[in-house]
Amino acid sequence: MAKIILLEGDEVYSNLDKARLFGDANFAFESKYIFSVILKKNPTANLLHNIRDILSANKLAIKPNLVFSPRVGTQSSWSSKAQDILENIGISEVVRIDRFKAFRANKKNLSLIEEKVFDRMTESKFFSLMETKDMYKNLKQRKLEIFNIHKDHGLLDQLNEQKGLALNEYEINHLNKLFNNLSRGISDAELMMFAQINSEHCRHKIFRSSWQTDIPFAYDSLFDAIKSTTKIDMAHILSAYHDNSAVLASFSKNLLEIGGNNVFKEFSENVHTTIKVETHNHPTGISPFEGAATGSGGEIRDCSATGRIARPKAGFTGLTLSHLKLGQKMETWETADNGPNYLASPKQIISDAPIGSASYNNEFGRPNIFGYFRTLEYKNFGFHKPIMLAGGIGSIKETLVQKGQPKVGDKIIVLGGPAMLIGLGGGSASSIKDSKNQDSDFASVQRSNPEMQRRAQQVLDKFMARSSKNPINFIHDVGAGGISNAIPELAKDADLGAKINLEDIDIADPSMSPMEIWCNESQERYVFSIPENKLPALDHICKRERCPYSVAGKFTEEKKLVISYKGKEVINLALDDLFKDIPLPKLIAQDFDKLTDTETLPHDNLGKHFKNILKYPAVGSKKFLITIADRTVNGLVYRDQFIGNKQIPVSDYAATLDSYDAYSGQVFSLGERPAIAIENPEASSRMALAEAINNISGVKHESLARIAFSANWMSSSKTNDEKGDLLRGVQACANFADTLGVSIPVGKDSLSMNVAWKEGTKIKSVRSPMTLNIASFSNVRDLRKSVTPQLSEKDSLLLHLWTNKSDFRMGGSCLYQSYGLFGGPTPDIDDPNLFKALFEAVQELLTKKHILALHDISDGGLLVALFEMALCSNQGIDLDLNLSDKEKIIPKLFSEESGLVIEVEKNNLPSIKDKLNEKGIFFDEIAQKNNEQQLRVKNFNEVLFEEGIYKLYDYWDDVSFKIQAQRDNPETASSERIAFKKYDRFLTPKINFDVPAITKKLFLSKPKIALLREQGINGHYDMAAALMAAGFEVNDVHLSEVGTKIKSFDEFSGLVVPGGFSYGDVLGAGKGMAKTILNKNKMKKIFRDFFNNPKKFSLGVCNGCQFLSGLTDIIPGSTTWPSFQRNISNQYECRLVQLKINHSPSIFLEGMADSIIPVMVSHGEGRTSFDSKVRNKVLEYVDPKHQPTSVYPFNPNGSTEAIAGVCNEDGRVMIMMPHPERTFLTKQYSWAPKEWGIESPWFKMFDNAYQFYKKNQ
Repeated sequence: MAKIILLEGDEVYSNLDKARLFGDANFAFESKYIFSVILKKNPTANLLHNIRDILSANKLAIKPNLVFSPRVGTQSSWSSKAQDILENIGISEVVRIDRFKAFRANKKNLSLIEEKVFDRMTESKFFSLMETKDMYKNLKQRKLEIFNIHKDHGLLDQLNEQKGLALNEYEINHLNKLFNNLSRGISDAELMMFAQINSEHCRHKIFRSSWQTDIPFAYDSLFDAIKSTTKIDMAHILSAYHDNSAVLASFSKNLLEIGGNNVFKEFSENVHTTIKVETHNHPTGISPFEGAATGSGGEIRDCSATGRIARPKAGFTGLTLSHLKLGQKMETWETADNGPNYLASPKQIISDAPIGSASYNNEFGRPNIFGYFRTLEYKNFGFHKPIMLAGGIGSIKETLVQKGQPKVGDKIIVLGGPAMLIGLGGGSASSIKDSKNQDSDFASVQRSNPEMQRRAQQVLDKFMARSSKNPINFIHDVGAGGISNAIPELAKDADLGAKINLEDIDIADPSMSPMEIWCNESQERYVFSIPENKLPALDHICKRERCPYSVAGKFTEEKKLVISYKGKEVINLALDDLFKDIPLPKLIAQDFDKLTDTETLPHDNLGKHFKNILKYPAVGSKKFLITIADRTVNGLVYRDQFIGNKQIPVSDYAATLDSYDAYSGQVFSLGERPAIAIENPEASSRMALAEAINNISGVKHESLARIAFSANWMSSSKTNDEKGDLLRGVQACANFADTLGVSIPVGKDSLSMNVAWKEGTKIKSVRSPMTLNIASFSNVRDLRKSVTPQLSEKDSLLLHLWTNKSDFRMGGSCLYQSYGLFGGPTPDIDDPNLFKALFEAVQELLTKKHILALHDISDGGLLVALFEMALCSNQGIDLDLNLSDKEKIIPKLFSEESGLVIEVEKNNLPSIKDKLNEKGIFFDEIAQKNNEQQLRVKNFNEVLFEEGIYKLYDYWDDVSFKIQAQRDNPETASSERIAFKKYDRFLTPKINFDVPAITKKLFLSKPKIALLREQGINGHYDMAAALMAAGFEVNDVHLSEVGTKIKSFDEFSGLVVPGGFSYGDVLGAGKGMAKTILNKNKMKKIFRDFFNNPKKFSLGVCNGCQFLSGLTDIIPGSTTWPSFQRNISNQYECRLVQLKINHSPSIFLEGMADSIIPVMVSHGEGRTSFDSKVRNKVLEYVDPKHQPTSVYPFNPNGSTEAIAGVCNEDGRVMIMMPHPERTFLTKQYSWAPKEWGIESPWFKMFDNAYQFYKKNQ
């Protein structure tokens, strides 16, 4: 008989958490994690001791009066990973393990805890531990329901309303007619499946419909308008409109991968670029963390499932919200709270959603290297329903770009996590224009498990490595509608039928009905087809990667979808009946006068205007969104958001390298101007596209025509005038793209951006303006031919370039928005051909190396652009106007007309002017640098404004500082602000050795390295690249094979454990992986023997460092090593810091002592904690003056004695939290000294390992 035991863990909330949640670090309550362990029978004393030790748990002491468990019927990702650890250790007696949050408090405080902490989307609530046993009752399986719509045609209308299916009248008529002809009722599985497949979310019906309108419209549909931009002769567009992502031709000729023999190797053929941008607006508004997390996860799966498998490479995110209201005092642009209680507030969203998205990318192992953020409210316009944008690029082999053709009898596989009752009806829910069923809203939001997606990706990577021999011939991601959408689409696209047995699909909740098994939207899953004779290979790879999969069914010749459950028919429909071209309604769009009221600014004080606008969220620093994201994993990032020695987040674009030995790569950026659409939707679209181009104009491209775009459209579409705005915006974008000769081969729409709610008897509503978020992507030959906003040290001038033929217009500008105003006529692209000429002129000047720095003009206008250039360069700027009409000063400085600021050498000025005049570009010699760190604005030598850039920094940093202080730790937020103003330079490297060069070592035998992975490890590619560059053969060793297939490590010279999130950091970062070894004697002996061999070396970095620190019992000379705790900031930290290398026995750091080297850190639990006196401290965090420091952010985690790394007594085993492998090449840095060569100083560390091997042959 099953036995439940309860054990007590650590505190749930730290004082920082209490202060964040309740506004008081001393808020009175007791909280503990409780582990609920279900065993097959009463445990022995020894088993109980082992379980307590593995969980670091104690006897139960707390007597809670409030308990939050995982939602009944689901299994949390924590639970599944903890169970994995126990199973992998060999503890088979545990049936299930869960983690509860238990509280004891008075009645008043309990109510507040429930209000602030309880997440009804993911948790269930109990009032005692005894009640939690109800979680494990054998719930009766819910049955299949049949609705006799063939007998009652009005029944379907009722079901549509009750279940929130969002079916239109044509779809209702189609179903009624179909089932009347079939003379049977419709099953709930058929009904839910049909609703998801035909939802606006999945079928994009508004974009596919025809129009009845008084607006001149030259296309059959909105989709045709966008599709028309991609011409047949655009050879660089390899795939458009028929796959999960578009594919662009690149210049890449190789890709690092793991071969069939589990050795890392370079694939040497053409590799191209996938591009995709998704939105996850509705879920993020309902549950910000999970909505944003699964938004990023879904976009990653879109990339992976492109063609016959791609590999995600880099990503970006964006958020548009209503105003934040961060403090008690309203800002000049804010008004009183007003919004529905079923949506999270903007303050909640900005606190949780970025963490959700960043956490997913971090744990999956994809660098998140760009983004945007803005707030907007004006009258009844706003973003109470947020925009959550998730986009990215990937790598795909040329041989895998096109889908294959499955055959009859091929097996249909569901790869990834088990099915649970989560995310049911998401496609329909996100398509509904008004929320009437809050329970359906919550049921429609999915839950994230990025570590599971990493496992699935590793399986796909192994098949991708087979290139043309890849047996997966068709793959689809699982998103909205779950497998009830993915499998029918797979069958439709294959032009085959499918037969599915639901009982063969892995589920975590036995109470689920057949409909729920079929239609749930559990994440981290793919469906694909594979020949039956390849199932053994799939089974082997999945077992190695510990990735679940199910053989769900097979393809059939008859084009029907037949789904059964334990012999009972659940669905039996022809695919034509599911995907039939059901008539779309002809939509009405109307033109109407959108002119806004004439408004005036409240004063004419230039200084006050500037300081106010610097605090405006769209203008101010976005640092709080950036340092939480790993921007280094995979080691192929060339440019992230940070610019300059002090790492200022002002980059206009992001860039990635094709490979470690190339300078070709990808450039991407974003453009969006939603405020302009309030008055002028056409201008908003043109300005967004122009911004997306301007942002990447600082990089040399093959041509403007080679840049491609993803267009994501957001709008309310309830009324005819809202539809008119959308139609006008889409047509303007398509026409502008045609003039420029560029393609928009991919996109997305979200057209229910209206929020309505009741306040008393009043109905209130807020809608978003028509919004185009457009991302630009380009493959370029040489990323070195690029500039940033960072100013040079040369004798130079700054020029303002623009193309608008009218005065500088202020409508929708951040200056006016910062006072709650609009501002009249809006900026626009008056002459598309002149805009094109500007781009071409800049490209020609870049080719001649005549541009030293460049920054686009967008939010905040010219003055903000100049300030950001000054700040990231740590220089001052004198801005000189010569405007006799003083009324033009404010528009010149703050208008957001499309334009650029470029820095040019004075010697080159005549030829540059000639080029600009030849192209017809408008320009001014606008500014010069000064050495006083002052920003000065003069008009005919009259000083209008003057202030130090460090004083202005406080205004620009205001939003970021407040959010960091509230979300993370107020002390570290203050420390960072103080440090910024104290030091002119953050990074002050000092190199005391010669950096070795990378050589091929063609005629030397390559020593073998074991690169150890466990589920969740994601830093293997960048680590392998560094080791291969040093001359090693790098073997991919998975812990699942150690002790079985792998009997010893004798053949390896070194053991290296890279970064990642083993087991998702469940049971502590790296600890689950370590306990797996320590509790299995055979495995423990293999590791102990290796560590004790004096000719072998070991290195652990980040998660590998945390893992090895848990093995001190078997690593000689490591008894004083630390454990690792949560960062002092209470947040994940990804920063460029600097380390001092100490004198030590470390074989890795030989000859490097006393050097100061910048390095990336990227971790959440890096703070060292020691039980004894520190020995063999090899690396220390140091401040700009080279002193060991505890000051944040120079010490990013608060480590004791500034420790960043230690080694064992003889120096053969070293652990460190920072990532030298991600900066072993100078081009991998966001900032590095100009005099550094190809290899960075960190390469010597890997070369030292090679030299150690040579000495010990």
